[in-house]
Amino acid sequence: MVLKRARTDFWGSGPNGRQAGGFSFHVLTANAPEDEVRRHTHDEAHFVLVLAGGYMSSASGAPLVSDTPVLIYNPPGTTHRDRFHAGRGRFLAISGGTGAEAAARCMRDPYAYRLACDIADRIDAATAFGLEARALQLHGIALPLSSDEARTTAHPPAWLSRAVEMIFTCDLPELSVGSVAAEVGVHPVHLARVFRRFLGCAPGDYLRGRRLERAAAMLGRGVASLADVAHSAGFADQAHLTRAFRSRLDITPAQWRRSRHVARIQDAGADVRQGPAEPF
Repeated sequence: MVLKRARTDFWGSGPNGRQAGGFSFHVLTANAPEDEVRRHTHDEAHFVLVLAGGYMSSASGAPLVSDTPVLIYNPPGTTHRDRFHAGRGRFLAISGGTGAEAAARCMRDPYAYRLACDIADRIDAATAFGLEARALQLHGIALPLSSDEARTTAHPPAWLSRAVEMIFTCDLPELSVGSVAAEVGVHPVHLARVFRRFLGCAPGDYLRGRRLERAAAMLGRGVASLADVAHSAGFADQAHLTRAFRSRLDITPAQWRRSRHVARIQDAGADVRQGPAEPF
């Protein structure tokens, strides 16, 4: 049986949220271990902005576990079991609004991400009008027919979306920030400045996070050894991969793979601790 969740009913705790123009806004801390989160449905549309922690979502385009800026749009009627790895995380939830029936998806539009971050940063200080306006803009971007109306002159340059898409989809280990900047036709320093303005992180951080996400997905499928996963995901070696997992998810790659109920694969030194410095 699928559990129905009310508008303000999330697996998270925090101060009372805000209500504005048919929308509710909450910044919450995850409060349930991932195995306690049940499959559930939401009648209304909602957005989830991940502020901290490894979010695991079934939304189209979402990584198996997040380590890069993540904004999820769930249309009305979404049924899922989205949750945080180890039950640890922090997120903004925006509920309300209508929309066409469609699949839940990960939104990689930098302008949408910046709007959601503005709401999280100013949830207590913003006027009700300002909160409602930003929520409507988010819906405008999520719904293709009204996206042009939702944008303002503050939206990022077109090349930023291309850069984000390039980092998100490219599986070449040799991909670098410099090569991304060259591909979209801007100087790396300008790329870094605009990236941080709209996504809140450096392009190198995003690239490292995406590599960890790719490695986590490969480990979850159980198709390769740790050494092969490290190489395919763009890490210097297996030790580099292990350090990244420990730093970001507080778990080793081998433990992550076992937690996904994948059969053991013979690895050389699955918990290696030493290795060269990260390349970025």
